[in-house]
Amino acid sequence: MPTPKRLLSSPDMRLRMIEDRVGIGTWCWDLDSTEVSWSPGLFRILGLDAATVVPTVDLYQSLVHPDDQLDFSNAIGLAADKRLQDRTFRIIRPDGSLRWLRSKGQPHFDRNGRLVAMFGVVADVTDVQELRTTLDLETMWRQALSRLLGDHIWRAYPNGKLVETTEWSKLTGQSPAEARNWDELAAIHPDDRKIFLDAWKTAVTTEKEYQATIRVRTVKGDYVTLTGRALPVRGPGGEIREWIGCTTYEHDARPQPRQTAPLHAAQVRAARALLNWSAPRLAREAQVSFSTIRRMEISTAGVRSENLRKVRDVFERNGIRLFHDGDGRACLGLAERGAS
Repeated sequence: MPTPKRLLSSPDMRLRMIEDRVGIGTWCWDLDSTEVSWSPGLFRILGLDAATVVPTVDLYQSLVHPDDQLDFSNAIGLAADKRLQDRTFRIIRPDGSLRWLRSKGQPHFDRNGRLVAMFGVVADVTDVQELRTTLDLETMWRQALSRLLGDHIWRAYPNGKLVETTEWSKLTGQSPAEARNWDELAAIHPDDRKIFLDAWKTAVTTEKEYQATIRVRTVKGDYVTLTGRALPVRGPGGEIREWIGCTTYEHDARPQPRQTAPLHAAQVRAARALLNWSAPRLAREAQVSFSTIRRMEISTAGVRSENLRKVRDVFERNGIRLFHDGDGRACLGLAERGAS
């Protein structure tokens, strides 16, 4: 009986082992004789018995899905066709099952430069193709549903964390990590953070519908009102697989005495004094330069919007609300600690 070392030294045995492990097959097409040969792995992929079936071009062609067949009448022309060198196509096995295959071919030339043969590798990519099809269908389904409802459709994990953060990041300018950070909820209005947390906690705990209306700060620095609803999607055993939700952008009909507006220098000075912070400390907390704070306390007109947003954020995180009243006058107030 051959030793394992001698078995591994055999090219045929090594190829067979690779085919078994990776799930591939190889083929060779002699263009002069039109004969083809298939490896055991390719017979297995095609659903044929290597002991009883003789490989031919016609047999191969009969297995390929009608919509994916190539014209094999011109062997030389087809061998030079780039489609044969890398193509994904369907076959229908003798048992009626449909499989997706990917084939990569390599032309072989003789010393005179004449194309004499093609060699190739075939892999069964059915699982990958079905997953891609499922994802494409899901994307199209969500897009159609969004157009139908006029809302943004989103998904969340069973614990309530967002699966996708792209739309939220576009709206708020937050990174994916920031969008999933529910400890701070920096983009949600301070007065609405507790509303959101309580609603989500209740929904996740009771496994019932979520619904809440909150104000969210956009990347431009203003606030929009969002009404969100979500329901749990359950598996066969009743367990929650994920949450599916939709969000409607609304005009904020509630009174907005604290509507976000550009910062005024007097607000910055008053808020810093209310916190009993020095200008250098405010610069450190907001991660801006000391000179920026000095300019801002004289006039905010020439200060970059990003720096203004950072200062506003640090004030709000520390319980200071900066707003303009109905007459457009700059004001500030103390936020309720339970809301932040």
